[in-house]
Amino acid sequence: MMTRTRALLALIVILLAAGLLAPRRRVTAQSPTPPPGLEKIQHFVFIMQENRSFDHYFGTYPGAEGIPPGVCLANPQGPCVAPFHTSALINNGGSHFNQNAIADIDGGLMDGFLAQAGGPPEDALSWHDSREIPNYWSWAKLYVLQDRLFESVLSYSLPAHLYMLAAQSGGYVGFLPIPQTYTFPEITELLQSGQIDWRYYVNHGPTPGAADGLQGGNTDADETTYTFWNPLPAFPLVANDPSQKSRLTNATQFFSDAKNGTLPQVSWVIPNLSESEHPPAAINTGMSYVTSLVNAVMQSPQWNSTAIFIAWDDWGGFYDHVPPPNLDQYGLGLRVPGLVISPYARQGYVDHKTYSFESYLRLVEERFAVQSLNSRDNNANDMYDAFDFNQQPRAPIILDPNGSAYPPQPQATTENPGTVAVVNSTYGTYALAPNALASAYVFENVSNPLTLTVTDNLGVARNAQVGVVAGNLVNFVVPDGTSPGVANVSVAGASGNAFIGATAPGLFAANQTGQGPAAAELIRVHPDGSEDLSFTFSCDSSGQNCANVPIAFTNPADQLVLVLYGTGIRGAAKSSVTATIGNLTLPVDYAGPQPTFAGLDQVNVTLPSTLAARGQLVLVVTVNGQATNMVQVAFQ
Repeated sequence: MMTRTRALLALIVILLAAGLLAPRRRVTAQSPTPPPGLEKIQHFVFIMQENRSFDHYFGTYPGAEGIPPGVCLANPQGPCVAPFHTSALINNGGSHFNQNAIADIDGGLMDGFLAQAGGPPEDALSWHDSREIPNYWSWAKLYVLQDRLFESVLSYSLPAHLYMLAAQSGGYVGFLPIPQTYTFPEITELLQSGQIDWRYYVNHGPTPGAADGLQGGNTDADETTYTFWNPLPAFPLVANDPSQKSRLTNATQFFSDAKNGTLPQVSWVIPNLSESEHPPAAINTGMSYVTSLVNAVMQSPQWNSTAIFIAWDDWGGFYDHVPPPNLDQYGLGLRVPGLVISPYARQGYVDHKTYSFESYLRLVEERFAVQSLNSRDNNANDMYDAFDFNQQPRAPIILDPNGSAYPPQPQATTENPGTVAVVNSTYGTYALAPNALASAYVFENVSNPLTLTVTDNLGVARNAQVGVVAGNLVNFVVPDGTSPGVANVSVAGASGNAFIGATAPGLFAANQTGQGPAAAELIRVHPDGSEDLSFTFSCDSSGQNCANVPIAFTNPADQLVLVLYGTGIRGAAKSSVTATIGNLTLPVDYAGPQPTFAGLDQVNVTLPSTLAARGQLVLVVTVNGQATNMVQVAFQ
């Protein structure tokens, strides 16, 4: 049962006609040197809002890993409660300290939210969509939405903001007393050592000490005040150095700097309570405030060289169904929304790569050639997947702070002539590996026969095996022996970059998006050794709309083996490959080439009966510490 070739033809038709044609835009992988094109971003703006989970804001967004069907959480006070839409602009959420995060996650079952809720318990299961937060949804449609961004730490705002700046919190996860000083390094020291200009813009006003239960009341804070959201005054190297302390700036200056074209190379913008979306703040007020910041950058002479990153610092007690990756004793924490807005951002792209707040640091460190702070930011994925540096910078799109109509009209984009965009065929990440399936987008129509050449970073050129050619799309297999690093791909007189690693794991989904039902098979092995084979998904006649077929543990004597299909996996030892289904991390029976089709990899996993009746679950394969995109399987 090491490999299977039987009954694969129908599946491969789906993979070739759907999975391999899936990625319609471009994205990234971590690189030890600044990735090509990143020099076009000269200004990084990080906007950190408060206390919303991904499912609470984007759990019904098309193409994202959203709220599973049929979820109903046990309620200590009565019948189970299902996630529900609310039009209320003020929400309560729930308690969100370390112990609450652990209880919410409940070993990966993600069912503790009602018991931990601080207000009306069902409020923790509420969700919003474009009716309440149209601008956030419009930016997701026009730019990049990240559906696998996790808070760095299992805790509340202060540790989260420390990780945002320092890739650690010194071990503090929310217990009392609150530290009053920090001696570990943070990113502004590294930026200062390289003479990189930075500012930390703070909106003067109350911060929610009372709401977070750790102070006697709210603090009326300005940029010089040490708060949960502004820990920099507690770092002596900032507080005691006038040149550093002067970079802590009232946020009113942000608008002047944007208007005058004097934004620093790196900036953070921090709200006060009313603007923050932190309960009891209204979400429309927060959206209006964030829109004013984004509009100010878009109307700035620096727009064409800027990238804006928007996130929410913790989940705020609101429901999310994705178990966080177990990185170390401190995190990762629960999933939060992430948006990337830039003239070079990909349009309408849902990024399925795993990120945390250290990913912001990693990208800045790469761009400005400063060293990493610790292993957290050194090993973080760098968010380069958000950008398309082959496109000419896009014009700004100004939204109404009170809420623009959704959905917005898509924006016309222009690709630079003679360029090729190369992505992993599973879900559009730039990460590739030798013998992996790749998709090259040439900005003119091409036809067979043609030659596609990959020249690796050692200057060795190899012709690739070419598969399906359709319009401007060329599917190919990265040649065996391609050296890790930045490679050049040339085809039909055009060329572009490819990012080669030892592994670049991705899984095929049945519905062509890199997300949704896994393109997988189930082998049911009976006690007499006979086997039944079936797909774990079904699609309509268009092949575009696919749904999970629930897996049933009907006979306890049967052995059930899930067969997954992906690429970029075979370069790893089987011992370094695991599959996580819901809260269970499982060893694999086989991880390597699928023997019939070039570039196609296969992962076999024996399913434990403890998955019975669990409903729809998220599945991720991890290879040498690299996580694939999220796909789904269902159990009855």
